[in-house]
Amino acid sequence: MRALDTGVLLCAVNRFVPEHARAAEVLESLASGERPWAIPVSVAYEFLELATHPHMTPRALRPEHALGFLESLLASPSARLLLPTGSHVAAMREVLDLLGPGSDLPAGFETAVLLREHDVREVLSLDRGWGRYPFVTARDPLHGPPWSPEEPPVRRYRRLAPAGGRGETAGPRPGERRSG
Repeated sequence: MRALDTGVLLCAVNRFVPEHARAAEVLESLASGERPWAIPVSVAYEFLELATHPHMTPRALRPEHALGFLESLLASPSARLLLPTGSHVAAMREVLDLLGPGSDLPAGFETAVLLREHDVREVLSLDRGWGRYPFVTARDPLHGPPWSPEEPPVRRYRRLAPAGGRGETAGPRPGERRSG
């Protein structure tokens, strides 16, 4: 499964940015496609905050219009809203461990935890900061090579220390204990 990040949503809803047409096309292809895709609830909140803030977005939306935009996307049969589950705290711990001791929490930490919790391997984002999370691959569908929802999501695995011949692995799932 792949997920959307806030920047793609903001470009799709703002007719005055150069990336609008391409972002709207990306959302339309996701919403009309059969492959599952998701919007993390943290992204939904951030989108609502930014799209309605008059100093952050030219011609800010009224809150009910911004929410209506999200609702129309989530009405797609292939769309999912990623919400915390019972394994949320375990996923939070795992992402913290990946960041290393003493690290400050980077922007997008909440979204990264939701992606890990739901085993999302690809995020469509304009943010280059996703590289700090080894379990997810970020793809910029607006500035990079042409993107199609028919392409399978990129699978990015992190390499764990060799333990019992496991080799390449996605690592433990939230709630599982690491070996070694």
